[in-house]
Amino acid sequence: MNEYDLIKLRIKEICENYDKSSIGGWITGDGPIPADIMFIGEAPGKNEVESGKPFVGMAGKTFEEYLNSIGLSRKDVRITNTCFFRPIKINLSKSGKTTISNRPPKISEVNLFKEVLDKEIKLVNPKIIITLGNVPLKRLTNFKSIGECHGKLIYDDILKKHIFPMYHPSSLTYNRNDSFKEMYKNDWNLLKNAITNMKGR
Repeated sequence: MNEYDLIKLRIKEICENYDKSSIGGWITGDGPIPADIMFIGEAPGKNEVESGKPFVGMAGKTFEEYLNSIGLSRKDVRITNTCFFRPIKINLSKSGKTTISNRPPKISEVNLFKEVLDKEIKLVNPKIIITLGNVPLKRLTNFKSIGECHGKLIYDDILKKHIFPMYHPSSLTYNRNDSFKEMYKNDWNLLKNAITNMKGR
């Protein structure tokens, strides 16, 4: 069994033995190992669990569109998560109907996968890590929110890696104004520049 198979097995064990809250399935990462570029999201949703891959739902379509816009495709990059199971909230309506929705992972849930994610980063050995949203940002850096640091290349002394924080693709669903969309597009262009500069080193 190779090192990545051991990581996947550990993810399976953690997810199948988790009983603190309801979860809606789980996935592992996707893409080449090793890889120069690694994207880290928050946690899978319904579509991701059904397909077994990160970023395949509506946010995934947005992600791929912008990824393609800077000359990259999924086969070029490693994509993984901070929390590997789908954190869910079960709601019961007055009529007795049950609905299931996504929720952000708790800090304790993120910490369950701390060692696993660190091992995956080490194995992938990227030149640049792009955090998508606040959850991976807070897990890998000391920043409190994405608003402080998005679009900036940061060097992390602990990981010995460059980190590029970005808003989560789903943020475009909630922020429909033109100025946010322009800023988001600009962050992708800044990422393209950062990647180009790294290739030149």
